[in-house]
Amino acid sequence: ASGEISFKPERFLHNYNNVINAWCECERNGNASVSVSEKAEAVLDYLFEQHRKGVEALSPNNASFSLCIKSWCRSNRPDAPERAEQILRRKEVFAKEQSNVYISAPDYNQVIAKWRDAQVNGPDRARRLFKEMDQNYGSAAELKARPNTVTFNSLLDVLAKSKSRDLASECEELLKQRNELFKEGKSTILPDIISYRSCIDAWIRQWQKDSPQKVEALVKDMIKKYSMEGRKDLRPDADIFNLVLKACAHATVTWHEDIEKEANDTPISIANRTFALLKGKNEFNANPTHATYAFMFIAYKFHLDFDNSRYTPLLLMLWKQCCNDGLVSQFALESFQDCVLDYQFWKAIGGEERFALLGKTDPKTIKVEDLPQEWKRNVKPPKRRGKGTK
Repeated sequence: ASGEISFKPERFLHNYNNVINAWCECERNGNASVSVSEKAEAVLDYLFEQHRKGVEALSPNNASFSLCIKSWCRSNRPDAPERAEQILRRKEVFAKEQSNVYISAPDYNQVIAKWRDAQVNGPDRARRLFKEMDQNYGSAAELKARPNTVTFNSLLDVLAKSKSRDLASECEELLKQRNELFKEGKSTILPDIISYRSCIDAWIRQWQKDSPQKVEALVKDMIKKYSMEGRKDLRPDADIFNLVLKACAHATVTWHEDIEKEANDTPISIANRTFALLKGKNEFNANPTHATYAFMFIAYKFHLDFDNSRYTPLLLMLWKQCCNDGLVSQFALESFQDCVLDYQFWKAIGGEERFALLGKTDPKTIKVEDLPQEWKRNVKPPKRRGKGTK
């Protein structure tokens, strides 16, 4: 009635946080024309300055810190992991002074995951942060502060994608350890399908002869937990089984070795039984995909002697099945073309003369669009995968 306009002090802080968020969004959109995260941190610095001056309405809150951490975690700058962790440290110190500011799992999760970008010391820094969080907040009364499965997966992701490519054993040991601790009631972290995938990826990246055995064993462990412990979230799908085939395709070349004595553990044997599982009826309702065939072509190329009388018939039979299943993608096509002779390739896709009329005389110029629609009818568009930090 008096005509006076009142302002809520907290709205002023909200506006500053919106500015930090705006810079954060610029970082996500790849705006490299300015030092975006520096701008976001400058706003946080200003809020700190106001707090020191006693302007409590502009004292930074949880969102102020978290948005600034997120901005640095989106940055491509070489020092971004270090800068993100510095903001985390500032928040920890401030949280000891202000009861309305507290550490939450996403703060640590983002920073741990960001150390993946630092190939030299990233794994060590991620390990250190995970250990610190587990010790300081593992039994915290406030559940939001406790490390969770995403925290664990962030660490595994850093290790699995390390430039050194030799941390698969560590990833698997950590996975087993966490499964046991959860079973004993000593941890709230329960490894999920992403945890297993990270360990599988680590073994694949090592390109070792025994990588397929390690990956197959991890998938068997998933199946055991799915079947015997009721872990429905660990039910393997076609993508998981394709990772077994990928491990076979990427394993150290064995076609020149005498491997008859260990036939059940060779990449070819593992690939064949995985393929047979996908082609037959199974309790997981998993069926072959275009990648299934692509990895099988590659596995045969690297682990079956080209001079072996079975080589060409097997590849041609596999190609025919791929076409009949409608699973010819560009990936499958290129993989097949790369493991047979040119005249065999031309014959398999309908004859060289047919494509010469289209002006295509080089096998490498053939695209999946040039092939019959029936051959590719069941190829699905790639899935979009995202990783949470909550």
